[in-house]
Amino acid sequence: MININVLENLSYISLLKDTYLVRHNRNVCQYSLIITEAMNLPEKSIEIIQQAAIYHDIGKIGIPNQILFKPGNLSSAEWQIMILHPVIGAELLSADIFNKEIVEAVYHHHERWDGNGYPDGLARKDIPIAARIIAVADSFDAMTASRPYKKTLNKNQALEEISRCAGTQFDPEVAGIFISLMDDKRLVKTSIQKSLSL
Repeated sequence: MININVLENLSYISLLKDTYLVRHNRNVCQYSLIITEAMNLPEKSIEIIQQAAIYHDIGKIGIPNQILFKPGNLSSAEWQIMILHPVIGAELLSADIFNKEIVEAVYHHHERWDGNGYPDGLARKDIPIAARIIAVADSFDAMTASRPYKKTLNKNQALEEISRCAGTQFDPEVAGIFISLMDDKRLVKTSIQKSLSL
């Protein structure tokens, strides 16, 4: 059983840290639900993915501001701290009251299809499906979001990058579904409206 009140409190903490993170998490949730709907996953999976997507970056509240908001490239030492955020997020959500699959999705959302991700270097279908879906949604929103210290890609550029990384960074099936869906603006608008009503 998910303790929604606790999750909402964590969301407020994140809001104080960076309002962008809250917007990003909501966008990732919407994109993830679009993919989930197209894959015809069971209702239980939809609920898991919805919650995991909203809180996938909650661990960033444990990352120092000077690293989280650094305008340039991170040093090796700073990067080693940054990549702890999935672990921190999973620890925040890791309690008997939280669904284990939600915690696992948050923990593994930076794994890569080719096994070169973090924190555990899982590959292919050893990565939970929720994490594979969130990985695509997360990357797309990060690439297209307006931030003062990073280059913003337009939709087509971001989709080209998703396509290029399918089979290496991303599950090729999930990436292909997302690209196809994003080409159907009418379907995306309808799906986002449905996700907002959940």
